Amino acid sequence: MKLFNLLFILIFFPLFVSSEDVLNEGVYWELTRVDAKIEEKKFDEAEKILSRLYKKSWRSRSYNKAVIARTYGFFLFQQERFPEAIEKLQVAYDEQALPLQEATSLVQALAQLYTTQGNTKGAKELLLDFIEEANRNPKPVPGMHNIYALTALIYASEKNYDVAYDYINLAISLSSSFREDWYQLKFAIEYNKEDFIAAEGSAKELLLNRPEKKRYYVQLSAVYNILEKYDMSLATMEVSYMKGLMDKPEEFTTLASFYLYKKNPAMSAKVLEKAITNEDIDFDNTNAKLLADSWLFAKERLKSLNVIGSSLNNNPEDAKLIKQYINIAFSAFEWDEVIKGVNKAYEAGLKDDGKFALMKGIAYFEKNSIVNAKNSFIQASNSKEYKDQGIAWLEYLEALNG
Repeated sequence: MKLFNLLFILIFFPLFVSSEDVLNEGVYWELTRVDAKIEEKKFDEAEKILSRLYKKSWRSRSYNKAVIARTYGFFLFQQERFPEAIEKLQVAYDEQALPLQEATSLVQALAQLYTTQGNTKGAKELLLDFIEEANRNPKPVPGMHNIYALTALIYASEKNYDVAYDYINLAISLSSSFREDWYQLKFAIEYNKEDFIAAEGSAKELLLNRPEKKRYYVQLSAVYNILEKYDMSLATMEVSYMKGLMDKPEEFTTLASFYLYKKNPAMSAKVLEKAITNEDIDFDNTNAKLLADSWLFAKERLKSLNVIGSSLNNNPEDAKLIKQYINIAFSAFEWDEVIKGVNKAYEAGLKDDGKFALMKGIAYFEKNSIVNAKNSFIQASNSKEYKDQGIAWLEYLEALNG
């Protein structure tokens, strides 16, 4: 609902619109002169004509006075003299001389002008008064869908969502075409009312009519998530991803996390790797952990290990990363990497309760480096937590030696 576009149209509204009343010939030609002066940018001369016409004595409920006041009001609006414009437009309405079809456009513009000037109370009173008048008319009044939508917006701004919802639904039902801003308002009201089933319908309608807009994929996915329709939520995000609509880091990581949650870790990892390569997300500790976990759950331990290794290059003393590196290397039977990881732990000053020594000893044993293995098991046997395991391995080594 764009006020400036509407007012631009209305200021050049034909001055001879047919109605129950008509302009007298003198007024018609004077307003034609005003139009010409405005075209020539002779605004002072145009206003002199309007002011003279406006100040004349007119009979009550004069169509001539209403049209003059309306024209004067839109002229003042173009001059950005908004309080004066409101005053004149209100006079045009209060004359009660304009046919309802003409008055609809006037009320719509005046209500928006009231709102932009912070007078929502004045806009609301105007709209409700006109709705009451229109309802008394035996025939439908054209353009009422715009009036209902404006009224809905005002009630929604007051957080009176039930009344706002009635009006926006009425506006939509009377409109012959899709109005994106109206469905946005409808969705917002439903979301605030926590009527998520209805919000799902509005979100679908927005996405169906504006499939190029990323925000509607996000909206629909969020509603599906609230309704615990997780597969649908993921599918909606996937479509957005495949269309190349994602551009915020959190969108990629949310999709990756969702894949992981839905037990599709390989897709999670692929989304993250592509996003990192394209510099859509940073390769920081958080994203590195998510990528490493994704590859780990996909049983791609070496890929997971490589991710943690790259992250360690940027954060060589990060205790969590070092421990994760050692554990993944151990589970992947990458014995050289286990030894490398344990050495990193010692270099970083991490306290060893015997676990690192035990794992290092096993790695040396698997590499058939018995002397080094024995030294590590001795270290583990001197710890409190892993004393028994260390002793057991030392006894095993003795048994092997006969």
